[in-house]
Amino acid sequence: MKNGCGERVYVDHLLAEHRRLDHLISRTVATLPSWDDTDAATWLPGMMAGLTAIREELAHHFQEEEAGGCLEEAVAHCPGLSSEVAQVEADHAKLLADLDELIQRAGQLTVPSARDAHVVGQELQAVVQELRVHEVQENRIMQRGFGLSLEGDNA
Repeated sequence: MKNGCGERVYVDHLLAEHRRLDHLISRTVATLPSWDDTDAATWLPGMMAGLTAIREELAHHFQEEEAGGCLEEAVAHCPGLSSEVAQVEADHAKLLADLDELIQRAGQLTVPSARDAHVVGQELQAVVQELRVHEVQENRIMQRGFGLSLEGDNA
């Protein structure tokens, strides 16, 4: 099993990006009011800012991956991963489109209620679930491509 410093740099970079996304997602989810919040209308600006920040970070993350980043390096080490990398990269457009749809729907709310916040929160969780599956696939590619264990790493 390989354990080179160069390979670890790619893995650490990917994991750091996943942690940044996790932080943005947590901050955004924290803007949602509870069902019994009487001042529910104040959550939308924070939600919109959070969704936009997540979208920007995700687009940057995907752009790096598609521009010959860590996934391409994993394929260079293990050419058999090329079809998996192609599938992961194909998922980028769908993830961004799903997030764009959520941003658009949330932006159309005129008098946001606690119920609206609950619906937006559920839709965000659905996008986050898709993103988590995507991150697991990326991590699996990195593990196989570089022969490094990611156990114990927060992805």
